[in-house]
Order: sequence, then C-alpha cells, then structure tokens
Amino acid sequence: MAPRSDAAIPGLSVRVLLTGFPEDLLTLAMLFPEGRLPGVYVTTQVIGRKDGLMDRVSDASNTETVLEGPGCSRLAHVPHFESARWTALEILAPLNGFASLADANFVPVQPVSASFAEGGTTGFIDLRPSVPTRRHRLISADRVPEQRAAIPSRVELMSSNPLAAYAGAVIAATPSWADYYRVLEDIAGACGTDISKLHQTGLISHALQREFTKAANNRMSGRHGASGRKFDGDERDLMNLLEAREVVRRVVSGWMDSICGGYLPRDRVDGPALRFGLDNHD
Repeated sequence: MAPRSDAAIPGLSVRVLLTGFPEDLLTLAMLFPEGRLPGVYVTTQVIGRKDGLMDRVSDASNTETVLEGPGCSRLAHVPHFESARWTALEILAPLNGFASLADANFVPVQPVSASFAEGGTTGFIDLRPSVPTRRHRLISADRVPEQRAAIPSRVELMSSNPLAAYAGAVIAATPSWADYYRVLEDIAGACGTDISKLHQTGLISHALQREFTKAANNRMSGRHGASGRKFDGDERDLMNLLEAREVVRRVVSGWMDSICGGYLPRDRVDGPALRFGLDNHD
C-alpha cells in the first residue's frame, strides 16, 4: 500500500525546480516523462537531438527543468527548510540512482526550489543548501574545550581506520538509508555483535534503534523499496533522513569515544526541531 503522504492531494500542485548540467537535466526528462512512473515525472526546456543511438544537447539556452507529480506532495507537509530539502533529495534519489546506473557519466541533479499551488494559495521554499535564512546559524563545532581536545585522536582514527573513515564520510555525504544502515551494521560488527543488538552496547537506546530500523525498512526510499515494506501507515510518522543522520552521528561519535577515550560533545544546540528525543541532551 502506498503511504498516504505520497498520495495525490486534490487541488494541490507541487513543482520542484532542478539544477545540474544540461546533459543530466535532459537525461532525467528523457528517462522519466509523464506517465512512465506513477508518482513523479520530469520536464525540461533543454532541447536534445539524436546522435546515432545516443542523444546530445542541441540547445541549452533555457535549462528550466521541473520535477512534478503526486509523489512530490509530501513536500507540502514538512515543517521547516531542512526537512524540505532532505525530502526533495529523497524523492530525487531513485531517479538520480537509475540515471547513474544507466549512464556512467551522469552527474546527479539537485533541487533548487519548490512551489506550491492549492486553490488560490501559493507558496515557495528555497531548497538550495545555502540560503539567506541559513547565513546566521550558530557554529557549534568549537564551543567547548572538550571538542578541541578530541580533534587529534579522532582525525587520526579516521585517517587510519577504514570503518571510521567510511563512517565519517557517510555522515558528511548525501543522506542515504542504505549507507546509514550499513554504518550501524558495521559498527555493531566491530563491537562483536549484530545490528539487532546494537542497543546492548550502550551506543543507542533500544527505543531509538527500533524507530530507526522501522523507518529504514519501511520508507519508500528505504533499504527494501516497495516490495519489502511491511508498513501501511503514514510515512510522516516514520523517522526522516535528517533524524536518521542525527542517530548515526551520535552512534559513530560514541563508538569513536570508546576507541579514543574522552568524550566528544554531540548535543544539538541549533537547527530545526527533531522528534524521537533527538533534541534531548546526552
């Protein structure tokens, strides 16, 4: 059963403006025209022409490219910018993923903005990673002496330990349920257990692990896809990727503490509100 948050909402139109190289924008429009997928489709003003069996951009004077369809409707429910951007990336992920599989030179496109129209009401969200509302966010990375003291040992660990290097790279990269799950799986293995018992290491609470696993296994963009889902509720009740990233960030940091000694403070002191107790201090 499709999640209610992905279902078409009568009268609601959501358009996500995309950016990228003209070849990649045209690729998505070619691969995902209206009607090919039930949830989303891509249109572009980039003009192409056939070149043998392949295609070539012939006019990129107008690169306006838009992602539309009922699958975009979930953007209308997000509470703040960060969730909107990560939700848009989630919607785009399988499209970028397939295009990358089909064309070794494909470079994933990114969301720029989303516009909404419902009845006589319109709205707009800037989805770029650097927007005016983010210029004055608090920088919390150097707020206490313990953070500075932890730098040499953690950087050395990530320079010499492949798992630590991978975990750090995953947290810093584009969000992915598969990558997040694998990091926790690998850390559990490094602790001599499996992911189902990771909470027994003290790196994560049992309740938080249940919520993470439920979302990773049952979101449409999660580890298993539609065929492996066993959830017929509303996706909005599941942990989102922003919250999942915070879970993984805390587990990775705690695991590094256990190896390096000391404690790297990881409380959230700024940013949008998260659920599942993730705004509580450790």
